Amino acid sequence: MKLINKFREKHHYGRYKIVKGLIEGKNKELLDIGCGPPSDSMLPGSFLRYIGYGTGMDIVDREIPFPFILGNMEKIPFKDKSFGVISCLEVIEHVHDPEKALNELSRVLKDDGIAIVTTPNNHLFFKVFWFLWERIIGGQWAHTHIYSFNRKGWLNFINKNGNFKVTYLKNYWGVNIIMRLEKVKMP
Repeated sequence: MKLINKFREKHHYGRYKIVKGLIEGKNKELLDIGCGPPSDSMLPGSFLRYIGYGTGMDIVDREIPFPFILGNMEKIPFKDKSFGVISCLEVIEHVHDPEKALNELSRVLKDDGIAIVTTPNNHLFFKVFWFLWERIIGGQWAHTHIYSFNRKGWLNFINKNGNFKVTYLKNYWGVNIIMRLEKVKMP
């Protein structure tokens, strides 16, 4: 199991490194939505610990060395335009209403803010990988993905929502998508 944990950590920390590069130089007012542990070998708030700042939000109460609030992505408990950056790493596929979740991201994001969203890339390789992962190794997240799209599906979904434009898109390790979203300026 140690080897599997090292694999998981390498995957998550590699993604964190990319995300950190996408937010460097931006406003330090960061909200990390879904700050629970990404795997059972990592601590809650692992992304915040990696970058060293921010506020965490999760649907489960977490002990993290950063400000924390209990909350749901579909009704974020902050005022409008509260954050310059929002990270939502491997969360949107777990919410019941991703359209409402995107609207909430837009609401609490400052006008010049960015959101970083990572999510599974639900293509054939991922489907096979995830089927085996859930049954052999990764039971922690078994049957918790409510929504899943492939790369094109997520792009269509975000474009249809209209609150964001995708300014960066990367397929990570063949199983995840990393997206940088800029808030669309309303006239």
